[in-house]
Amino acid sequence: MWYGDAVHFELLPVARHMWRMRGQRLLIATPGSNVRIAVCGAYRWPAGPFLFAQRDKSVVTLFLELLKQLRQRARRTRRRLVLVLDNGSVFTSRAALRAIQEARDWLTVRWLPKYSSEQLNPIENVWGHLKDDYFSRMLTPVHADFQRTREDFRSAVGSFLRSLQRSGALRRVLRPLRAKHP
Repeated sequence: MWYGDAVHFELLPVARHMWRMRGQRLLIATPGSNVRIAVCGAYRWPAGPFLFAQRDKSVVTLFLELLKQLRQRARRTRRRLVLVLDNGSVFTSRAALRAIQEARDWLTVRWLPKYSSEQLNPIENVWGHLKDDYFSRMLTPVHADFQRTREDFRSAVGSFLRSLQRSGALRRVLRPLRAKHP
């Protein structure tokens, strides 16, 4: 069973569960303008493998790229895939529904309510954990060259997500999460 969803990671930090000494301000340097990286991913529950497609801003065409990766996986394993998706606009667009229909020989889609929580779609746990513990602290030092900082973020997101595709890497990332939520 595979779980899929789309998410945005942003260069400008969002304070999420940050510790600070009582009575002291926590200042976070920012590089000025934001960079938004869209990711559409799927992972086989409970510990992988993990597949993803990444691009700046839009997630609409990313689902089609992800489906190509899933099709390659189905061909390699010679098994039908079951993909659980929410009813978000990324997955219910005309192009996405057409691609799902064309993939019916190797893919079965199970639909969840729109914007489902992590209790129904476990990939939401992956995205939340990455935002809390990885991408919220990924800012590179502020340079006079803001464009360089923006490119550093783009490549860092891709590098980190590719590292999750290695054998066992997703399991290590999710281990702290399972300890919090047995």
